[in-house]
Parts: sequence; structure tokens; C-alpha cells
Amino acid sequence: MLLAIAVAVCGQVCAQSVSEPATLQMFEAKWDTIEKRQVDLFYAGYGAMWLPSPARADTGPFSVGYDVFDRFDLGRQGSETLYGTEGGLKSLVKTARRAGVSVYTDLIWNHNGFGSSLDASFVALGGYPGFVMTQPGDPYGDFHDPFIHFDNNPIEGRLSGLYDIAQEKNYQFIRNPVEEGNPNNIPAGTVFNKPNPNNARFYTDQSLGGTEVFDPALNQTVTLYDFNTTTPLAGDPVMENATGLLMRNARWMIQEIGVDGFRTDAVKHMPTWVLNYLDQAVFRANPRLNHDGTIKPVYSFGEILDGNKGFVQTFIRHDLPSQYAIEQSNTTVGGNRDALDFPLFFALRNNLTGNGLANNWHGIRNASQDLQDDGLHNGSQGVSFVDSHDNLGGGFPFLKNVAYAYTLMRPGQANVYLNAKHFGENRDLPNDGKDDALGGFYGETITKLVEIRNTHGRGDFHERWVDDAFNPNGFSNIYIYERSNAAIVGLNSRNDAFVETRNGVQTNFAPGSILVELTGNAADPFVDPGDVIPETIKVNGSGQINMSIPSNDTHGRGYVIYGLATPQGNLSLTNVATTLQGASPTAANNGTARLGDIDVIRSDSFTVQLNTTPVSLLDPDTQMLVRDFHADGDTAVIRINDGMDLNNIAGIDNPTPGSVSYGFEEFTDVRVPGFGNNGNGTYAQTIDTTQLSEGRHFVTVRAFRHRDSGTGGDGGPAVYTDFKRAIYVDRFAPESAVVSFDPFASSPNTLQNRDLIVKSLDGTAESMHVFLDLPAILTDAQVLQMALNGQNPAAKYDADSFV
Repeated sequence: MLLAIAVAVCGQVCAQSVSEPATLQMFEAKWDTIEKRQVDLFYAGYGAMWLPSPARADTGPFSVGYDVFDRFDLGRQGSETLYGTEGGLKSLVKTARRAGVSVYTDLIWNHNGFGSSLDASFVALGGYPGFVMTQPGDPYGDFHDPFIHFDNNPIEGRLSGLYDIAQEKNYQFIRNPVEEGNPNNIPAGTVFNKPNPNNARFYTDQSLGGTEVFDPALNQTVTLYDFNTTTPLAGDPVMENATGLLMRNARWMIQEIGVDGFRTDAVKHMPTWVLNYLDQAVFRANPRLNHDGTIKPVYSFGEILDGNKGFVQTFIRHDLPSQYAIEQSNTTVGGNRDALDFPLFFALRNNLTGNGLANNWHGIRNASQDLQDDGLHNGSQGVSFVDSHDNLGGGFPFLKNVAYAYTLMRPGQANVYLNAKHFGENRDLPNDGKDDALGGFYGETITKLVEIRNTHGRGDFHERWVDDAFNPNGFSNIYIYERSNAAIVGLNSRNDAFVETRNGVQTNFAPGSILVELTGNAADPFVDPGDVIPETIKVNGSGQINMSIPSNDTHGRGYVIYGLATPQGNLSLTNVATTLQGASPTAANNGTARLGDIDVIRSDSFTVQLNTTPVSLLDPDTQMLVRDFHADGDTAVIRINDGMDLNNIAGIDNPTPGSVSYGFEEFTDVRVPGFGNNGNGTYAQTIDTTQLSEGRHFVTVRAFRHRDSGTGGDGGPAVYTDFKRAIYVDRFAPESAVVSFDPFASSPNTLQNRDLIVKSLDGTAESMHVFLDLPAILTDAQVLQMALNGQNPAAKYDADSFV
């Protein structure tokens, strides 16, 4: 019976347009900082992260990363990149996955750094690892002629002075050489491209067996091999061209580092056929299966800096059997790549300016790339964005909050940009972003929009109001759209203090429904000083509403979102030993400090309990409180991390990718819905802590509004409330082991100078203190006190080790 309820919820949603959980583009922070902030991404409700390129950069450790030097060098102990080490990135990806956050990194296939074949000293060093700088009869090797000007040839010219890769050339070498003397090795320089036995880990292990696939885009049958993540040095070096190296690196990033996909850089400046090789490289690459046993497709979205939707369309490919999963029997290569929605971005920038008299929603309403494939606002393609790290020429929308309210509530993919400013202010690259993207010192404007996107971002898109609707050349400051029978969004592009009201706005909500203003703008005296914007509105007998929308004035929050009420209540955990409080946000730490609390669990079990309370709303007709029985909720489900078996029902109870209950478990200890019980619902589940590893975990309880038309509900798409707690399992003392006591690498002949490297085996140690030759008379308590007093602290060596 419980499973039937979950299936019914999915059935209501799967046929509707859906807003995927938003992606946070988080730049300018160390990997370990971003890992700690996964708690805040979890509480905010982001479903993915876009990170900068992790590869070693050409211009040194302070580079953002777009001038690639070595794609397989992600930083190591003693030689970090700007962001840290390979181990630090792996640790971040592992924590993000627990938080239900997919990780996409920038993938740069168009160019390397600034060095070229014109620099004889650079060539003598070996040039770029894995790339040949010159060849007989070809002074430019794997690259295009460095004298080609970008303006004359945007495909082969040097973009921003960066050396352009010639993907069409076919020089075959072992490009990460392993054995000395192999005649197939790439020519070595005095420093780079020298054979190294450890390079074997950058190759797939053919002894594992491969999968033969047919690639219709390239009309070829190939065998795809996987990396041996258990025995990395079992890789088999093979000869390949430069494009083959790029393909191998992309597959390595998926299988060895653990990322879920890529934001592909400068795609406009490569031949479109190159992307077909990316599709082949990542096909069936993800070793982390969905709960139903299907393969999670690798996802990528490209930067095509162009406002022509027809041109952008040529870079988009969605021909896998499913948006969510590939059957393991499928051996026909397809693509799962999208594009940043530059046509929409340019429209937002040009029509949400600081001059309200010039702003016009007619320039925005049909601008999205989403419409190019099927003419519908259904989220089938395009990744919307408002901010960016890059200088896009002409700046960004002035009314950013309004732009985010528009993009975040639409169907499909949407991105929010945060510059954490870990490395200082006013860097040339990247640009500033939205400081409130994770809440904190600058407010909760964006996090509230991300939350509403998750709870109410379902239902087909319906345009409900645009001024001068029948005159596309007319002037419009007001735009209203509905997510059918879930939420309705009102947007205002004026820059004064005037509140605009539109009467008789048609909706798909049932007559008599009371809708709640979800953003908090109606209740905020700063946004609505005249108290003219109602906190609840009522749908009349014809399904219509009257909607009042603030202008932007000094606050920049010219929007309201009304939606159906969802369950209210309180989530509690038993056996909480202590709570690690989040930092108090300041301007200085806003981008880098963990703000969310973490409950510490030290017992072998704990109970998660949700108690819901009756929901009453103000009836705007009578000005009296009335009960919204459907908002009391008819079911709730629980998930830890991205899904695990928590109850006495075998397996994951809701394994269908893409459903609103994906990865969630049914409550089987106590399940008393609020609907039909006067709102007093109780759901409880005891969790076996011994099944959880030491460290951070993430608990979500999702309580759904009653919508089942068969039992009196209105039959609309699922809307819900998420109740969340981050926890830290701390049942054991940190485990550690000495992994090295070798001499300094810089002075191997001075044997008395050594590094003692200690690894945190369970990855939970926050600090270590190392003592040598302590007197035997000291007790354990005395040694512990010495550590607590801060004596002999070890320095951080990598994500899980100290020196």
C-alpha cells in the first residue's frame, strides 16, 4: 500500500514539465572549502555544482584554470593548483554525492595555455604534457598555426591568446609514456613528456574486458574500456592522437575522479564533429548506477556564446534512450549534451536594465533556446543563467533578482553563480556573482527561489499575462506565468516604487483555492511598505485571480510567487550528542564559511521523526483563518544521502530516476498522515547508524500535499515541503596510520630530515598532533591534554593526511 502511494505521486509528476534542481556554479574557493559547504548546498536545495577546470594551469597556481597545461595533473602534495589537490577534489565529489549534488567541472577541448611552438625554450622542455609541439613538415604539431588571428578564423585562431588544438590532426603516440625506450612514446623534452611508470594510471585496463558499441554519428564500431579504480597501475598504454588524449581524459575524470559531467568551454570555436567524440568517450562511462540498475548518463552543457538559436541548436544532442538512464544492454552511442541559454541571457540583459521605461517582456518571453526544438516552454533543452564568471561583453541584467525569479521557476535546467572570493576581491577573472546564492550575510533571496523551484517547480508552463499581449511590439513591464496548478509567478521590470495590479488573471487552480505568497515579498515591509500586496489570494469561480506585483525600487525584488500551501511541522532526531553550529555570517566569510548546523550522532541508532501540524490560511474574502486540509499532507518519505535501504522493505522503495520520490524510503515504524487526522501527522523511522560510515550524511524527509483526485484532492502535480538535517556520524575515534617517513624530496641525501606523513584512514580527522620520543611516564590523558593545548600540530598534507 505504501509503495502504491509513491507510484501515484510519480504518476502525477512524470507527465508534467519539471524544473530540475538548480545548479550552483561555485568558483574561487579551495576544494576543501567547497566540501565543507556541501552542508549549505544541501539545505539550500541545489542538485548540482559547476566547478572550474581542475587541471594544472599554464600561468601558475593562481590561475582560474582556463589556460590548461596538464589535464592529468590536478594538484598533488607540495604542488597544489589554485584549488588544491586531486585527493581534495575526490573527497569533495564523494561528499557532494552524499548530499545529492552532481558535480560538473569545466572541460576545455579548444585550447591549451599561452605557450606555443614559437617559444624554443618551451619546446625544449617538452611543451604541454601529452601533446607534440612539432613534427617533421609541420612546425606546429598538434596545434594550429599560432599566427592565425581569431577574428579571421574563429575555429583555428588563438582565443584570448591561448594555443588552439588541431583536433583533426592524427599524430599517433603513447602520450603519457610509461616505459623507457618505447619507440611509440611521444618525443620527450628535458622536463615534460618523459616516461613514468605511474602514468599507467591514466589509461584504461583492457584486461577488465570492454564493451563493443556502434557510434552512428561517427559511423564506427569501437570497443570502450574502463579504468581500473582498484588497481590503477594496471592501465594499458595505447597509441592515440590528440583528440584521443582528450577523450581518455574525459573518461578518466568520470571514472577515476568521480565527476558526473562537464560544462564544455569555448564550444563555438571547435568543429561540431569534435563533440561526437566527447559523446563516445563518456558513453556508458558512469560506474555509479541508478537505483533501478540503469546507467546514469554523463551530462554536459556547452558554452556557445551566440544569440542565434538556430546556430546554438547545432551543438545540442539528446538522443539517448532516456534523459535519466541508459539500459545496460544499450550499445548504440548517443549524446546527452545541452547548451547554456545565451539567447535568453542576451534577452534578459537587454530587457531587465536599470531603465524601467526601456524594459519589455516581449523581448524575453519567447527568447529561450528551450523553444527551438519543439516550440514549447517545457525544459527540453537549454541551461538558463543570469550571472557568469566570464566577461560576456555588455555586462549582466541589472534586475538580477527578477531575472533569477523568471529563470528558476521555468521548466528545465537553471544555473546560479557564486564567486566565493576565497582568493580576494576584484580579480580580473572571474566576475562577481550572486553573494546570496547560499544565503548568509547578504540575505536569503536566491535560496528562497531555489527552494520554491524544488517544492513547486512542476506542472506545464502557461503564459498568463503580458501587457499588450496581442501586440508583440507593444510595451510590457508585467509578465505572469503559471506552473499549472502548482504556482504562479508575477514579474515586474519597473524600477520605481509603484505596485502593479492585474485583475482577472486566468489560472488552472481549482475555484476557491487559497494561494500563499511563497517568496516572503508580500510580507516584507521593505518590499511592500504600503501593505497592498496580499499574503494570500483566492481563486474565483472562473479560476481567476487578482495579482499585485511590486516594482523594484531600491530592493530589486520586483516579483511575487503564489502557490498552494504545503505541509508544516517539525523534524527531530533522537540521540543527538551535540550540534556543530554554523558560522555567524559576515561580509568576509560569506562565501567560504559553513553556515548550516550539523547534528552529531554517536549512538548505534537514532530515530527520525516528523510531526506535522494543521495548516490554516487567511481567507482574503472573509479575513478569517480557514483550514487547508489538503496541505496537512497525505504521505511523507525519507532519504539519507542519495538513497539507501532504511526500512524492512527490501531494496530502495522508490528507484525510478526522475520521480519526486527517487531514492526515498517509506516510513514503516510510524506512519500517521495529517490528512484525515486534523493535520496532526506523525512519521518515524529508526535508523541503524552502524550502516553509515563515519562522517557527514544528509537526511531529507519530504512531506506531500494531498492531491489525489480519487480521494478529494485536486489532481495537480506534486508539491511538497522538505525537512532536512545534516548529521555527522562519530561512533569511533579517528583511525590513522603512518604512511611515510621518507627524507625530504628536496634533499634525499640528508637522511636525518624526514617528513612523517600520517593518513586519516576514515577521513574524519580535522587535525593531528605528532610527538616523538615522549617520556614513558606520561599517561594517555597527559598526552591528550598536550594535544588539546595545541602542542606539535601537524600541517595538512592532503584531503585526508597530515605531515
